[in-house]
This record gives sequence, C-alpha cells and structure tokens, in this order.
Amino acid sequence: MINRSAILSGMAALGVLLGVTSGRAVAQMSHEQMPPSTTETTGEFQRIDQPLWVKGAVTAGGLGLIGLELWWFLVAKPKSRQATTQGGVQEVTVTVDGGYEPSLIAVQAGQPVRLNFVRQDPSSCLAEVRFPDFHIARELPLNRVTPIEFTPDKPGRYEFTCGMNMFRGVVEVQPAGENAEVAIASGPQPTHSADRSAPPASSVEAAMTPAGIQEATVTVAQGYQPKRVIVEAGHPVRLHFERQNPSSCYDRLLIPELAIAVDLPPNETTTVEFTPEDAGEYEFACGMQMNRGTIEVRAAKGSNKRKVTAKASI
Repeated sequence: MINRSAILSGMAALGVLLGVTSGRAVAQMSHEQMPPSTTETTGEFQRIDQPLWVKGAVTAGGLGLIGLELWWFLVAKPKSRQATTQGGVQEVTVTVDGGYEPSLIAVQAGQPVRLNFVRQDPSSCLAEVRFPDFHIARELPLNRVTPIEFTPDKPGRYEFTCGMNMFRGVVEVQPAGENAEVAIASGPQPTHSADRSAPPASSVEAAMTPAGIQEATVTVAQGYQPKRVIVEAGHPVRLHFERQNPSSCYDRLLIPELAIAVDLPPNETTTVEFTPEDAGEYEFACGMQMNRGTIEVRAAKGSNKRKVTAKASI
C-alpha cells in the first residue's frame, strides 16, 4: 500500500526544489547576459531570458506535480471492497499500513461480518481499532491477523477509526438481499448511527458460595469475557474484574443503574459488590462507553421492590 504521507512530502519537496533551482539560475546569470540598463525610465517591466535548461526543468517539474495531483484526486480514492460470504459469514481482510486498505467495505444487513485486520504499520496510532456503533474496541498486534466479528442489523454507514481517531474507514451496510455496491463521493462520507443490540456474547451464571454470595469473574482483555453475568435477585453479588488490557478505554468501569463507578488498575483484580433486589438487566461499560456487558438479574420470589446496595473494593 502506498504511504500517502510520503507522497505528500515528495510533492512538497519537489515544489521547493524547483523554486530553489530557478532562483539560483537567475542569480548566477552573468552580467553580460543581463539586458543593458538605460537611463530612461519607461515604467515597464524588462524581460529576463532564462537558460533553456531551466525552462525545461521547470516545465517538467510542473507536469510532474500536475500528474501527482491528478493521481491523488482521481486515482487515490478510498479503496472499496464487497465482502465475500463463506459459511454464512461475510468476510474481508483489511491491511493496516498508513491507514486501512480497503477503507470502504460493503456488506449486507442481518448476516454476521468478520473483518480480519492485518497490522503492518508499527505506529502506535494504529495499534487499536474502534467501531463505536457496535461498541467494539480491539488491540491490533503488529504482524498478526486480528478478526473482529459483529452482525449489522440495519442498513447505514458505520465508521471505524484508529485509537487516536486520525485514520478512518467505513462499513456500508446494504439492505438484505441487495447487491452491495459502494458509491465513492469526492468528499468525506457521513455516517449514520443506529440503535442496535450487541452481537451475541458468552454468558455465565454466578456461582453461589457457602456464605450465600453469588460470585463470578470477568476478564477485561479484548472486551469483557463473559459479556453477560446471570445472578438472582435478593442475594449479594461479587464480581471480580481482571484487567489484562492496558488500553486507557478500560481505566474506568461504570454500572450506571447500580450507581457504581470504579477504577480498574492494569494487571490487577477489582472486586465490585452489590445486592440487586429487583429483576432486570443492568449494563456495565468501560469509561469511554465503547465496550459493554450485561448483568442479568433473574426474579426471586417475594421481590417487589427495586433496591440496590453497592460497594467496590480493590
């Protein structure tokens, strides 16, 4: 993949070189080559003839710059690709090298999508990719294939970005049953967010300890694993969050409905305790609201009040 930064730098350097060369040629012209001065002031500019080789160099350089500009605006558009379906999964390989290739991916709604990111660029900016609309943030190890899976339910254009929000790509979701055709416009493409449920995730039922406490462990690595923890109302719950991912996105754990907000130090286990009195689903998320999970509270007999007590410890 051609590095666009290098192309832009080359264009700028060529322009500066042509300007310096032309200036030096004029400065080095001998006095004899300059037109004779006259004492009569005519108020008109005098023509200065430059050597033929200077004219040729300037012309060639100008044509080269025009060619680069034409390539940049007409050829170097975002590359698009339609996903191929294998085993019921729409799949595309995305090369991460000075950006994303392809940066525009066409899929169909209602079918699972797997994007295989191959990171070749050592820049720390591209060490993470984020899909805000799908609540996905994933580390991309260098020179490895990182698959990211999700199921788009509604048509639209969904943006993905690097960790620093500098490089971007788009997943264009077409209605089911239609051929996915991507129309590339000359300017930035708008994205349309849509309400969606998270893709199917693993779940675990909390284990009851002899002390009557429901206990489960959640690993914080590439998201939360498991993403759904099942407990019963009316009994104390103790969740251990083992953070393995150093991304700043996971510095904070939020459980809004339980009024819990705690820090998750890297490579440590943080314990969150609460007692749900009412059945329902309680979402937990990272501090940037990018990665999410669910605490499913099943109804207990005789529970008709919504009361929650909570505390957190490290």
